[in-house]
Amino acid sequence: MRIIVLTTSGEMGEHGRIAQEVNNLGHEFVLCNLSGFEYSIINGEVVVEGVSIGKDDIVIPRGIFSSLHAICALISSLRKEGVRVFDNNLLVHKYSINKLSDFIKLAKAGIPVPDSFHLHTYDKYKEASEKLGYPMIVKLTRTGKGAGIYMIENDKALEDFISSKLEDGTEASRYMLQEFIDYKYDLRVLILGDRVFCMRRIPGEGEFRANFSLGGKVETFNLEKDDEDLARRAMSAVELEVSGVDLLITKDDKHYILEVNHTPGMLGMEEATGENITRVYLEYAIKNAR
Repeated sequence: MRIIVLTTSGEMGEHGRIAQEVNNLGHEFVLCNLSGFEYSIINGEVVVEGVSIGKDDIVIPRGIFSSLHAICALISSLRKEGVRVFDNNLLVHKYSINKLSDFIKLAKAGIPVPDSFHLHTYDKYKEASEKLGYPMIVKLTRTGKGAGIYMIENDKALEDFISSKLEDGTEASRYMLQEFIDYKYDLRVLILGDRVFCMRRIPGEGEFRANFSLGGKVETFNLEKDDEDLARRAMSAVELEVSGVDLLITKDDKHYILEVNHTPGMLGMEEATGENITRVYLEYAIKNAR
């Protein structure tokens, strides 16, 4: 059997680990990088450059960040042709990262999240900062792994940030503003069906972001049952089967969901726990492909 990973992010480190475990399971691994998505239609037949998929294959879309609607149309057609697909509800969401949509779902479900603003003009940022207080966080709505996140310490820093974004033509609506949570623990909770893994993320010196991809240290963490339940509620609110839930616990024991990742990384969790997370993910994806 062939396991075909469709992606627009060919550089993701997890692809190599998935390839290893696919081979260890006795299957063939194929990576289809659709970052330059192209297709042709000749005599009514659709041919997608670099894609050859049969009914005996299993398709796993993972890290689809561009050409999303066209790729979703392709995935939908594959399913109709009888190809088994594990898409983690990509066809429902039509996005891999959209913090605006996810935060609305989380808040409406009663999940505790940081106070947040999404604004369309920079002239409203100052009023929002007065409500959030300093320091505050400004983050891009469609990036992951800690990219595009800024800590704003004071009015001058906010003015400088706005000036730089006006200069390079970045629209105000591309960002979210959030209160800074002074946390005791920054946790990543990885949920794969009935399996739950948790690690603590520790930022490097001089860095407020604790992402493993940015050099943060990781260690296994014994997750309390209430926090597992909270993470599962967050995953359910965002309508995912597999997710990496970012959970912050404050020094006064308040618990916040910071993000629900649709394409969670596995390398950091493997380092923290010493377990074969990639194998667990693959077995779940193969079993639940439909």
